[in-house]
Amino acid sequence: MKTTLLGAALLIAAGLIPAASSAADAQELKIATEAGYPPFEYRNPNGQLEGFDIDIGNELCKRLQRKCVWIDQSFDGLIPGLQARKFDLANSTMTATEARKKVIDFSTPMYIVPVKLMVKKGSGLEPTAESLKGKRVGVQQGTTMETYARKYWAPKGVTVVSYPSYTNAYVDVTAGRLDATFQEAQSAVEGFLSKPEGADYELAQMTLDDPILNDPIAMGLRKGNKLKADVDKALKAMLADGTLQGFAKKYFAQGLIQFPAQ
Repeated sequence: MKTTLLGAALLIAAGLIPAASSAADAQELKIATEAGYPPFEYRNPNGQLEGFDIDIGNELCKRLQRKCVWIDQSFDGLIPGLQARKFDLANSTMTATEARKKVIDFSTPMYIVPVKLMVKKGSGLEPTAESLKGKRVGVQQGTTMETYARKYWAPKGVTVVSYPSYTNAYVDVTAGRLDATFQEAQSAVEGFLSKPEGADYELAQMTLDDPILNDPIAMGLRKGNKLKADVDKALKAMLADGTLQGFAKKYFAQGLIQFPAQ
């Protein structure tokens, strides 16, 4: 039996037949990430995006009933991309610093990760200007680690070398072109120290306590984006019901990630 358009509309309104609501019909949510920063965001051997932030983003889309569209974007292009409306969210281990808050909005805080210097075993190097004077330290472009190193170390004789991705920095460490790298601790563990080429390296003992490095990680949005309210509500629910903490257990050693108080 054929159903007229008017009849179908009446049936849908009455709840007797479902309206179209497949994932393919859902409104897109474009999320940008820099996929070279394991375990937060990276590509698996099949080229698919994986990682802690990817899990969070996919769960966010599910709760907002949106279709996730991931965009692999260099980290230093995330803020310009948001401002140019190339995507809706930046979800790439981005620290919600005061400087960044002047140009973009941030979601509610998601987590905090300690930052560490990675050095050759036995080098005795620590993350201070005195220890690193005359040394070459690798950082990723546009990160808070670069900001910190250029502010406190570079003026005192430390050569700070910026890279599009830490993957390139780790290559230069093994080649002897760098003395250390400066990144979130778990990223160094996952991206280098757990691999054969990282056997001769370790994290320095000292952990820096500085506002530049210890602001929480959050998702970035364009200034005034009304999506923020829905994103905040979903993320707070994910923290409250333990979803984010459950995702973290897949990727992090104990003590290498913290969550906001609920």
